[in-house]
Amino acid sequence: MNRTDENTLQDVIEQLDEEEASALRSLIDESPELLRQILDEYGYLEEVRATDDGRFISNAESVTLTEAQTELSHHLDSVLKESMTLSEILDEVGSESAEFREQYSSAQYRSWLGDQLAALVSTGHIGRFKKGRTVHYTSTPEEAVRHWGRLNERFPEDISIADVRTISSDTGMPNNVVRDAIRQVSNE
Repeated sequence: MNRTDENTLQDVIEQLDEEEASALRSLIDESPELLRQILDEYGYLEEVRATDDGRFISNAESVTLTEAQTELSHHLDSVLKESMTLSEILDEVGSESAEFREQYSSAQYRSWLGDQLAALVSTGHIGRFKKGRTVHYTSTPEEAVRHWGRLNERFPEDISIADVRTISSDTGMPNNVVRDAIRQVSNE
């Protein structure tokens, strides 16, 4: 931790009342793993995984989009004006006349396209939500959070960081993507 981070952390701690500061100190001393779990659940920590050589890397370091995923993301910018299902997206980008399929012949296959969409969701390039048993994709994670709110009879201003885990579970979007989307929706 560098000096600036230490000063910022000290400023934050000084803003806590004595009871909150005491609880935080106890949590750090007695249950650092619980603190890590809580921070992870709310999307404040990137998912960390081990590499073959035993060193750890975070999701942010390991996620890079393929050329096809980048192209699909750009193509979806013009297509995803409304939420769409995988079948609807397949009709748009995987049909014989689609420009994207001319470049990527695998776009005609549901499983390949589903994998590409999952990668875009995991990196926060697009959003997704479930309506019943059907998965819908949106142009942004913020839009997916708004749809989740409508489906759960919640106004955008009533959605908070405390809902991260639930929304992530319901939508299949990563915690950190959901947390950032909630912040954007709350600030509008």
